[in-house]
Amino acid sequence: MCGIAGIFNMGDDAPAPDRSLVEAMNHVQRHRGPDDEGIYADDHCVLGHRRLAIIDLSSDGHQPFAAEDGRYQMVYNGEVYNYIELREELEKCGHVFRTKTDTEVLLCAWREYGPRCLDKLNGMFAFAIYDRQEQALFLARDRVGIKPLYYFVADNAIYFASEIKALRLVPGVSFTPNQQSLFDFLVFNRTDVHDESFVEEIKRIPKGYYAVIDCNGASLSRWWNPEALLQRDNTGETRETACERIEELLISSVKLRMRSDVPVGSCLSGGLDSSILTGILYQHYPEIGDKYATFTASFPDHPIDETSYVDSLNERYPFTNTRTFPKGDAALEALEKFVYTNDEPTTNPSFYSQYEVMRLAKANGVTVLLDGQGGDETFAGYQYFHGFYMYGLLRQWRLPRFARELSRVLARCQHKSAYQTLAFQLLPGSQKKRALRRTLPYIRRDFFDEYIESSRIYNGFFDAPDLNTSLVRHFQYKLEHLLRMEDRNSMAFSLESRVPYLDYRLTEYTLGLPADWLIKAGETKHLQKQALGKYTVDSILDRTDKIGFGTPSDQWMASPEWQDTTRQNYEELCEAFPDIFIKDSALPAAAVERWKINQLGVWNGIDWKG
Repeated sequence: MCGIAGIFNMGDDAPAPDRSLVEAMNHVQRHRGPDDEGIYADDHCVLGHRRLAIIDLSSDGHQPFAAEDGRYQMVYNGEVYNYIELREELEKCGHVFRTKTDTEVLLCAWREYGPRCLDKLNGMFAFAIYDRQEQALFLARDRVGIKPLYYFVADNAIYFASEIKALRLVPGVSFTPNQQSLFDFLVFNRTDVHDESFVEEIKRIPKGYYAVIDCNGASLSRWWNPEALLQRDNTGETRETACERIEELLISSVKLRMRSDVPVGSCLSGGLDSSILTGILYQHYPEIGDKYATFTASFPDHPIDETSYVDSLNERYPFTNTRTFPKGDAALEALEKFVYTNDEPTTNPSFYSQYEVMRLAKANGVTVLLDGQGGDETFAGYQYFHGFYMYGLLRQWRLPRFARELSRVLARCQHKSAYQTLAFQLLPGSQKKRALRRTLPYIRRDFFDEYIESSRIYNGFFDAPDLNTSLVRHFQYKLEHLLRMEDRNSMAFSLESRVPYLDYRLTEYTLGLPADWLIKAGETKHLQKQALGKYTVDSILDRTDKIGFGTPSDQWMASPEWQDTTRQNYEELCEAFPDIFIKDSALPAAAVERWKINQLGVWNGIDWKG
């Protein structure tokens, strides 16, 4: 787990790229890799690397990593968990390894297979390989965007880095806010939708893509597309065989992600995803004993506090649980640092709770954390998935099933988002827009009208005709904003966060399963409970609410200090973006909307080059 940066000249007559700039980019990203740093430079390319040592702690893992013949130089951020199996495969092809690192395995795989090696990688990654002979650069990201890679092009050169703040150091560039990103953030509570950032000039290599850059320019190619999984043939498969396969895949995923030469722990809420992971560890890794470290955010005496569920799980499994107690005044004090850490505005105060959990893990000597991120997207866990599911039943004229599901959703008193999503899907386009505008009285109508039609969220996410398509669209347009915040919050404390539910084998398997298996009788995650429920406890299995990394945000935002800060940030936003915000509008009442105003206001005011 590391930070990478670089400059590559696309023209033969361009001056040599600035080594000192990449050194400065390295320094800005030092939190991503406190254990080592390195630079490679020639007349066409400079590569920078900061290392967080996880696999093979020796100096063999130093980067930039050179091929034995010197032709290739690579910088790499992430982990290839199946590097041992892949190494054995490559040895049969004649490769001789001089280190025990996954870094060398990745470079050898690329040399053997070219871009096709990406299909063989089980892990999270963003990497750059410079071919000195061909004067070409290869950039790639993992399937779902767990690891970041940003870039921009200027003066016939491409600049890239793991974090946006490193790219903001490039001199002579006027960085401007991206209006579409502001729109999707304010209207749909979404960021990191495709390749955009909040800065117009800076983009991401899209998840599941690779890029080739040479003297002819740059080309992007998609190497992983979840849409194709919707066409999978399930003939002959039963719910029982699906449960067996899911269990097998998740156990394998966890085992791969326990490969580490540094201490491993887990983020643990009182929910299904993280509790199942803990259960799998104890039933398949009994040697971890009673010293295995878990970390929980707690809010004593508040309805969202989940520690009673953690205690119930702890009665079954003898893990060590340490808790942090995020407070609203501390969140306010850390506001600017938190925004700087995340590079861009975050959509919910819950990410501050996550930030504090990461801080706690670091203070307790853990370097690798398992996390339940991705379980909701894999197993249809969000309660609004009911809306997509019922909408699909209506479109298929499965009216008896629709009636049964609606009655069960009502009987279980599921969250209102289940009904709101269904109602929104049924509205004609003009009514959808009108309904959205009514929720945002402080946003100018002409701004809304200008950007609604070009929103991928509006056109691609909310137009899903059924549950399976909706799940795929979550991987395409929603999941990455959660992964970006997970990456920044963990790396801020030099931690590697691993997400077993996003093992590509499990993702590809579950996305092709029938919707009726995933949601049943008004219950989300039905198949997950059937396949994996035995690893948790009944009190968690029987829950009908969903909290996740929740925070008492209403309480926080109601404090006089937060209210004063919100008013100040809103005034500054009205001055900075008069074409977006209505100056005399009342502030939104919802805590999440107020959080977003503060995030955006602080983001816009930070001196990123200071």
